[in-house]
Amino acid sequence: MALSDGLTRFVFDAAPVRGAFVRLDRATRDILACHSYPPALSRALAELCAAAPLIASTLKLDGSLIVQLASAGPVRLAVVECSDALDLRATAQWNETAADLPADATLAALAGGREQGRLTITLDPRGGGSLYQGIVALEATTIACLIEHYLTTSEQLRSRIVLATRNGVAAGLLVQRLPGSTAADDVTWTRVERLIDAVESDVLLAPTSPAGILASLFPEDDLRVFEPRPARFRCSCSSERVRNALRIAGRAEIEAAIAERGDVEVTCEFCNRRYTFAPAEARAVFALSPTAAIDTAEATRH
Repeated sequence: MALSDGLTRFVFDAAPVRGAFVRLDRATRDILACHSYPPALSRALAELCAAAPLIASTLKLDGSLIVQLASAGPVRLAVVECSDALDLRATAQWNETAADLPADATLAALAGGREQGRLTITLDPRGGGSLYQGIVALEATTIACLIEHYLTTSEQLRSRIVLATRNGVAAGLLVQRLPGSTAADDVTWTRVERLIDAVESDVLLAPTSPAGILASLFPEDDLRVFEPRPARFRCSCSSERVRNALRIAGRAEIEAAIAERGDVEVTCEFCNRRYTFAPAEARAVFALSPTAAIDTAEATRH
């Protein structure tokens, strides 16, 4: 049966080559439905949503992987987060000129030029360990090529990626040549690269099982296809996290919001969920905080 939202890893039995296939249907549709993104940004976010699990499939990830475009151009920020459980969420900030870009605009165009932005890939381990961050210059014309460059340079493994999107559905294919390759494996890798270059979007987006798609793409090879892992859109925001954010903002800022509008409202930038706190409820977060006395002193001093 076709898996509408999931990641499928595979290896070549006769060659040191591994890969992963991802298809996101409901996940990307739900993510894109949270905001009215311009067409070019919608496509880019969908491709980045497909790329993130592919990158994660190459790692022993215990935490989250974050892919982020930051720029001074039409799209100031685009963020995709993928957890080790393949929970996905995304958000972006843009200005009115982003709506004028063609649907197939590159990340460099979204950034306002190659020198105006950068793509960063961050590994955020669970439990507050050290962050790892890689920076990718916006030199390549496609997101797939940018991710290829990142994987090839960071993992020292030759990597090829194909990404496809249509009507909010996203799919991607990754293959990597593993260490230990010999000259005898060159023929296989050359053939794999040729097949990757010929892959069409319709094949990746077809409503077919991952095993069926892989068999059609690599008919000459014996593949060991592993059990698919489901992926989904899931935002990690919560009332408790918002309360923590209110504590960090401080009592003075909360009192200013209450004076201005009568309550405190916080909107999650990812899922667009709104959290509204009545005055008493908003003030109560400081009573529960061990730093309440400090916050009170700060508010009084200002």
